[in-house]
Order: sequence, then structure tokens, then C-alpha cells
Amino acid sequence: MANQSSSKYVQESRVRWSGARSTFHADLFEGQTMLGSVPSILRPSFGEDARPFPLLDRAFDAVERALESLGVEDPATLRSPRPVEEALSPTALPFGTLVVLNPAELRAAEVDLEETVKDERSGGSVFVTLPPDAEVETRKRSLRELAVSTPTFCLTTTGSLPPGFSRLHAVLSTKDLEGYHVLLADTPGFRVAVVRRRLPSGGWIALWTGNERALAEVGRVVRALALDAGADAPESAAPVPLLEGVDTVRDVWNQAADLRAYRVIREAELREIARQAALKGVAMRREREAKKRAAG
Repeated sequence: MANQSSSKYVQESRVRWSGARSTFHADLFEGQTMLGSVPSILRPSFGEDARPFPLLDRAFDAVERALESLGVEDPATLRSPRPVEEALSPTALPFGTLVVLNPAELRAAEVDLEETVKDERSGGSVFVTLPPDAEVETRKRSLRELAVSTPTFCLTTTGSLPPGFSRLHAVLSTKDLEGYHVLLADTPGFRVAVVRRRLPSGGWIALWTGNERALAEVGRVVRALALDAGADAPESAAPVPLLEGVDTVRDVWNQAADLRAYRVIREAELREIARQAALKGVAMRREREAKKRAAG
């Protein structure tokens, strides 16, 4: 029964994540840096005080302070992140970024990302940190299927992967990324990341983001590691799908508006056709009845 309840919660959460990413609009996208071949000398090193993801790390810091001000020791016990989000300043999170604190919500966000990439099969790449030992067996099949649909690069502390992950490309991580878990979908028209950071007291905070600046800083780090490992990691994907007449995110929304307008017109045409058919049916029925009376 507990498993059924958890599964239902994950399914409900997936609907929320799908809805969340569908609300983005053109102002979210601010351009990005394309990264080609990176020599080993540029392997990411962040120094003693610097951190790998400046924009997201500032957001993580703000969430930690909010948790402390609320007296929350274990974020996973919160059913909803709303109290934490309400305690944050309006500029604490990058635009298009959501806080994730509940394990079921986190898994729902990851499942939504993975399933979307598998369904779209539009190329690009996926970067993921190797799950902890306790999750390896349960995540193995999903990650293997993900790697079949899209080139998938797996960050590990050893540079090698456990049995069953042969379709993934192993990438040696760095000490600077200890305490972080990254899942980045960098595919045409669908660029989303779920990044979690370990808390000093135990547990974690996660951020789900479609912010282009945040995606660019995460992508630069993990792509540089993949290229340094000799993997053929594609460049950053276009923020919009490769379609005729679609060059910007705003084009996507314009086309959506056009399609909605066409649908309204088409529905009006269909209603008129149905009305004419109903009137014709009434006329034919009356004609038959008139013939019966005449024959009688």
C-alpha cells in the first residue's frame, strides 16, 4: 500500500513538473555560450573558495538561509516547498527556477525530464551524476533507456561505470563537484536541469531550472569534463526545436497562438457543418412523414 501511495504521489508530481516547464515564455531565454573542443588544460578547477555553479549556488545559499530562519532541520519532512519559497526574496531564485525539497517531488522531476527526452528523441545530450549505491539498481534500466535515445554522459568519481551502464559514457568528475548531483537535459527545444546540493547538516536541496544562464553554467562545467575525458559531447542544443520557420523561442509562442486561432476557426466551421447536417436530417424526416401521410 505504501508503494502504491508513493507511486501515485510521483505521478501527481510529474503532472506539476510538466505544467511548470510549459509556463516558460520567451523572456526566459537570454542566449548561451557554445562550447566546442576543450583542451585538458581547461579542465574545470574552481579554486579553494570558488564554487562550480555561481548562479545556482547563490540560490542554494538563499534557500539554506530560509530553512534556517524557519527552523527546518530536515527539508525532506516538508510536504511542500511553499513556506520556504515565500520566505525567499523575489530575486533569490533565477527566473524559471523552482525549489525541490521532498524526495518524491525530486524523483517526479527527474522522471519527467528523462521521459520527455526519451519521448522526443530529438538529439542533443544528457549529463547525469552516477546515482548513489542505494539507487544504482533502481535507476539502471531508466538511464540505459535514456542513453539509447540520446547520448548520455555519466559523471563518476572513478571515471568508470558499474555493470549494466555500458551504453552511458563515463566521465571523471572533480572534487569540486562532490556534494552535487546533476541531471541536465540539453536537447533541442527542451533544456532543463535538476541540480541538488548536499546540506552541511545532512540531506539536500534541489533546484529545477530552465533558466538559460543557469543551464549555460552547468553545461559549461559538465561538457568540459566530458570533452576532457575524450567523449564526443555535442555542443549546447538550440533552445527551440529545429523546425522550419522557428528560429527563436518567441517564434514557438507565435506559432502556438496561430494554431490556437486556427483551431477556433476550424471548430466554428465544424459546428456550422454539424448544424447544417442536423437541419438536413430534420427536413428529410419531415419529408418522409409527409409521404407516409399522403400514401395513407
